[in-house]
Amino acid sequence: GRTLIDHIECETSFCYKKVLVSQALSWPESRAKALNGAMVGLGTAEDQLVRVIVCSTMKERRKIRDAYQGLYDRDLIEHVESETSGSFQRIMVAVLESCDPHPDFDYESDCNQLKEAMEGMGTDEDALIRVLAGKTPQQIQITKDKFEQMFDRNLYGWVNDETWDWGASIFFGKDFRMAMLYLLREPNEQLAHGVHDCIAGWGTDDTGLITLLVHLSERRRRDLCIKYEELFGRTLFDAIKGDTSGDYEGALLALVKPAPQVWAEALTGSMKGLGTSDDELLINWMCIAKDRMDEVRFCFEVQHGRTLGEWIHGDCSGDYADTLVRLAKRKCYKFPGAEAGLTIQAPPNQDDAVFKFNKVFNRLCHQKHGKPADNLVIPEDDQQEMGSVFAYFADRSSCAPELDVRGLWDLTNAVGFPPGDDGPDLLLTFSEWDYSGTGTISWNDFVREMSTRVNDPGHFEAAPLPES
Repeated sequence: GRTLIDHIECETSFCYKKVLVSQALSWPESRAKALNGAMVGLGTAEDQLVRVIVCSTMKERRKIRDAYQGLYDRDLIEHVESETSGSFQRIMVAVLESCDPHPDFDYESDCNQLKEAMEGMGTDEDALIRVLAGKTPQQIQITKDKFEQMFDRNLYGWVNDETWDWGASIFFGKDFRMAMLYLLREPNEQLAHGVHDCIAGWGTDDTGLITLLVHLSERRRRDLCIKYEELFGRTLFDAIKGDTSGDYEGALLALVKPAPQVWAEALTGSMKGLGTSDDELLINWMCIAKDRMDEVRFCFEVQHGRTLGEWIHGDCSGDYADTLVRLAKRKCYKFPGAEAGLTIQAPPNQDDAVFKFNKVFNRLCHQKHGKPADNLVIPEDDQQEMGSVFAYFADRSSCAPELDVRGLWDLTNAVGFPPGDDGPDLLLTFSEWDYSGTGTISWNDFVREMSTRVNDPGHFEAAPLPES
């Protein structure tokens, strides 16, 4: 009769408990909990506010605000306003209020405003907030590129270098400066710096570290590990090991390692000293890992110098052992998109992928047209058939197996419903498709968008997409 979180809180303690609870909460709830902890009690942890708020996408901020209201029956922005002041308050509120991207900016004018705000004595911090707080990471990158083109000076470098020997800066407060620097970094750098800031120096900011590492997709784990080593000259694994220990260390490492490696270690733990009181645990892990069992087998052999099947035969017997060995030897059919949840392999060429998508999409729109008052739920088989076009273009994306902005442009042009242009309207369309708020288009985002479109009169009352 207890919830999972209640059970975790009863059976664990200290930082290990914090990790498990944060991972058991939904992504928005884990962030809302961290923000509340940063503001209640004596003082306010401004650095925690920066790491959670600035390191979130616009859609994620909306979800955090909703979760905060649900958990604490209080408006997040109102709470931030009551606990902060000055320019830091204004930039936090401005970023939180930016939940929908503006499709177009006058970047030349913005760059002139930024330059004027920082030149001479003092700084017009409100001008900086107006220019930067409402921009997406892609729009901030465009601003940085335009600034360097116009003034032959790196915008981030200007902000970062204008710091005096005793630690003051061109900005009136260190917290405002920290927020500015985080805004000017691209998302992977934001995350890597946030994690490093929690580890560096005396002690460890455990709550900050946990909040940043829970709920990372496997791609973000990989990108974080690469960026961390690139920026700080040591692996993230070594950094975690150097600052933590015991179950807490193991939990944090599990949050940043590839899933097959974590599963292989979990299988090892469930078989050590098997008597076998851990039968259920072992078979549960085997079932969880079954779709990537080839990778688990490889990781297991690297860790132990023997195959998973050999280990099972050495610790189990009879029909139980035979069942586990069959699971351990399971063939895994790999093709682009399988890791994202697709079960049908994409056709080898674009024309076939587009044809399969358009044919199914047209049929669904025709079905909806016949019953316009009913909400059409796309059957799983049709989702998979349409997924062929997602898999084809996602495999060619910079964030495969998910879609980036260019991938979305190519896909929508190929099937026949492109944005109005490859600039502001494309960015607006990308934001609309990014239901998860992660900055990429996942398989689940794609399915949700197709469900929206087949129920939209703009599609089911329009001419069919071309099928040749």
